[in-house]
Amino acid sequence: MILCAYQSKWLIGKNSQIIREDVIPESHKALASKMRQQLIEVVADHDELIADKYVMEEEITELDLLGGIRRATLGLKFTPVFMGSAYKNTAVQPLLDGVRAFLPSPAEVPINALDISKNEAPVELTPDPQAPLVALAFKLEEGRFGQLTYLRIYQGTLKKGNQVTNVRTGKKIKVARVVRLHSNELEV
Repeated sequence: MILCAYQSKWLIGKNSQIIREDVIPESHKALASKMRQQLIEVVADHDELIADKYVMEEEITELDLLGGIRRATLGLKFTPVFMGSAYKNTAVQPLLDGVRAFLPSPAEVPINALDISKNEAPVELTPDPQAPLVALAFKLEEGRFGQLTYLRIYQGTLKKGNQVTNVRTGKKIKVARVVRLHSNELEV
């Protein structure tokens, strides 16, 4: 079953200006209305606030529906699905907006790591920049920019010149530079 609230096209200009066009063709308005009703019914099955409004036949606003989807998603009862194409830049921005709107921030979920020096005892991490650095290197790439190591930082701060320890090997590595990669450009 495909559930959709509306069709969206996002255009991004040269200065990262986002222009949004929400257009439902006349020929699809009846189907979009029917699908929105189905979406409300599915979310009402998993969220009490939406269910109460649905049963009382009260109007369910877009904010109500978004809140219900978020609560159901965080409760692992509902999975929003987005469709689009990064190649054609179609629906990329709604996907990113959905991640921001429906998924928890790192501060909202417990993050646990294993302390190898203490027989893999669990350690709770906090997304605090002042805490000791804990990061996961998930990709190594040798390319035209040299070797790049992609990191997911769970806590702490990474700066040029810092020494980090590979906990698997015990080897200390000096951070030569820290960059952000955007498409085919590096930002130092």
